[in-house]
This record gives sequence, structure tokens and C-alpha cells, in this order.
Amino acid sequence: MRFFHDCLPRDGAAKIISLISHITLLNEEKEPNALSLIKDAAFAIIAGDCMGAYKLYHDCAMKLLLSPARRVSGDMFMDHLIWLAVEREHAFAKSSARGELDEALLMSFRSDLAALGELASLDWHDIYRMCAERYRELQAKSRYARDDISVMSSAAWTGTEPRPKPQQKDVPLPGDAAAPLPPPSESEWLSWSYGEKEPRGEYAADEVLEEIYIRLMESPDWRGMAEDLFNLFASSGSGIFLKTRLLKCAGGTLGLAAARHEAVALSVQDNAKQALGERIIAFMRGSRPLPVLIHGPKAIGKTELALSMADEFPELRAVIIEPMAGADVHRLFERLSAQPLRFMLLIENADAYSPLWSPLLCACTGGGLPDNVLPVATGTSASGMEEFVVKIAMDKLELDAFVNTVKELVEAQAPYLQADMGWIRNASVDYQLDAHDELNIPAAKLIAQRYMAEHE
Repeated sequence: MRFFHDCLPRDGAAKIISLISHITLLNEEKEPNALSLIKDAAFAIIAGDCMGAYKLYHDCAMKLLLSPARRVSGDMFMDHLIWLAVEREHAFAKSSARGELDEALLMSFRSDLAALGELASLDWHDIYRMCAERYRELQAKSRYARDDISVMSSAAWTGTEPRPKPQQKDVPLPGDAAAPLPPPSESEWLSWSYGEKEPRGEYAADEVLEEIYIRLMESPDWRGMAEDLFNLFASSGSGIFLKTRLLKCAGGTLGLAAARHEAVALSVQDNAKQALGERIIAFMRGSRPLPVLIHGPKAIGKTELALSMADEFPELRAVIIEPMAGADVHRLFERLSAQPLRFMLLIENADAYSPLWSPLLCACTGGGLPDNVLPVATGTSASGMEEFVVKIAMDKLELDAFVNTVKELVEAQAPYLQADMGWIRNASVDYQLDAHDELNIPAAKLIAQRYMAEHE
């Protein structure tokens, strides 16, 4: 559909207003937003306020630049429309994530998709063209109004009956203070296009999202995508859950966790990893979630071990938890239980901050734990953590195990280097004597970095 590419300016502007006004379920609540600004620009075009339209267009461009939309299409406006339908957590997405196909929501969703699909054919040059042509229309009407006055004046002198053509009384004459200003030249309008037509960044649900993006960009009618989007939300979740396998929760609010380096598989963690993996496999297969406690010395890799599970199981989402009140815990559980995914709640240093953790620990070990949420706590001791049914111990690193850990880190990060076990052992002994501290994973990483720096 190429309506906007060859329409008359008033018709095109009216079409924009009609389509955006039609959107209900997928409309952004907070204004001004990108669509509301484009609609206001269309009103300005109809009114002949070309400079006003230009200002509103650039306000819209700023919203598009700051939009949370993922860069997928090469066009900021198209990206924003896709975000409204796919990535924004609207009512249809939430309902679908719960596995509920609400017919009323589906009907509204299809209608909104149809409007977005038509708007998707609009590009920045169409706005400029409509504005420029509208200005020329008004200029022509102004000239015609002047010519009509000349006809009437001539008739008065000759005594003939004037026959002026109809004219709009509100059209200002040239030179009038109210005459419309011409729009800036095309080169002064910020383009929506940015080049690359491919998804930027990596999302957890990319395996299905990329096909959705392609079909939306290529289809002139988005209504037929409603069922496909239902299946997406019902299998991969909605909103933020489409984006990442690693989340954080502070004050009951979910957000993206900071990016982390991929954990290196260490043989010293094999037993603990196997035990945790068995519990997660049972959980993923539908078994009742039994709270897990990983305990052992500080900095032994307990958190890394737990987080590595999110990489091992693509359907699993890890949520790093901060202490929270009981109401926040309830709100978090409510939100997670409404998703089709399974979650591992990571509670770090639970024994050290037990009073702060109390509301969460009680919720995790009581009867209100959702079936799709598995609590995994870390601590230095199992004492006082009897409610955690499954306990996985990680022992402190002895010298031989520590040396082998350094070797594994070097081989993982610099496979082109041959590890000198004598050098590593001597460096490990020196560290233990100098630091007067337990041998742990951060120390192993430090020595591995020193080795690579010296031998590269």
C-alpha cells in the first residue's frame, strides 16, 4: 500500500489523523509521544501552518531517537510501530503470555495492527512533500483571490456584471502578516532512515522474533499477524522477558541486569554444577520447585555457578534479587507467574543479610511460591537455612585445585598459550603468602591475567 506516496496533501494528512485516532489498545498512554506528534503535524499541514508542522515533525523525530524500540528495520518510525505491536507490554501481550485468548482483545488488537500496517507505509519524505504541496496550494489560492479582486474592480469601471469564481475568505493575501511561511527545504528535514536493515543487539527470543520482524516489514496488512504474535507471547513471554535471560529486581521492579562475562566451566565446580543441574532439569520438567541453597566459602564461584544455568537452559530466566518488602515479593510473584517461562530467583548472601531477606525467604519457602519460580540462595553456611530443602556444598580451594583452576582459565581465555604449571604453582604460593587470604576464584582469575600478560 503506497497511499501516502502519491496522495493529495490534505487527503494524506487526514489519513494520518484518522489512522492514529483509530489506535486504541496499542496507543501510548503518555503524551506527547511519537504518534501524537505526527498527528498534530498532520493537523498543522491541513491548517497551512508549514513551520508548525516542521517543528512538530522534529519533535517526533526526537521521540523516535529516544524510543525504547529496537533498531531492526533501518527506519526509526517503522521500528517504533513494531515496538508498539511486539515489544511493548500491552494488554493483549499480557493476556497471551498467560495463555488466554481473549476475543475482545484479539479483535481490538487486529484493528490496531491494521492501522499500524497502513502507517508503516509512511516515510519522512511523505511528510515533507505534503507540507510543501500544501504551501503551494495556499499560494495558488492567494493568487487566485487577488485575481478575483481585479475582476471585480474591472467590472466596476466597465459597468459589466462581475462573475468571480468562489473563493475562501480565510485565505490571506500575499504580503499579509498572516500569510503562511514556506516550509524549510527538504535537506533540513531529519530523515527517519538510519541505514542497516537488521536487528541490533541480541534478544533472548531472537529465534522467533527475527521472523516476526521480517514479516511485519514485508507485509502491507498487519492484521494477519495477530495469531502469530499470540503464539510468540504465549511461548516466549511479553515485554522485558523477550529481551534477556538475566534480570534484576530492586524494590519489586524488574529490569535488565548488567551484562556479564560468560562464565568459564571449571572442573572444581563439576560436582556442584551437576547437583544444581539435576534440580533445574526436574524443575523445568514440571516438578514442584524445591528451594536450593548453595553454600561454601566466600568468592568460591557460587553466584557464577547459579547464573551459568541461564546459559545452559534457554527457557530459563535468572532474576537477581535485592531485599524487598512482603508486598513487593507478592507483586513480583504475581508478575512472574503470569509468564509462560520458568524463573530462577537468585538470592545472594542470604545468611549474611537474613533479617533483610526475611520476607522473601518466607515467601520462597512458604505456600505462596509460584510453580514456575525456583529460589536459589547462596551463603557461606547452611546454618539457619533449614527451609531450603536442597543444599549444595562447595568446598574451599586447596592448592592443587587452585592451580588447575588457573590453568583452565588461561586455556579458556588464551587457547594459543601453553600453560606452564610450574610458573602457575609458584605464583599461587606467592599469592597465598602475600595476601594472607584463602585461595578463591577471583584470585585464580588475577593470576591467570598475570600469566597471560607475561607470556603473550
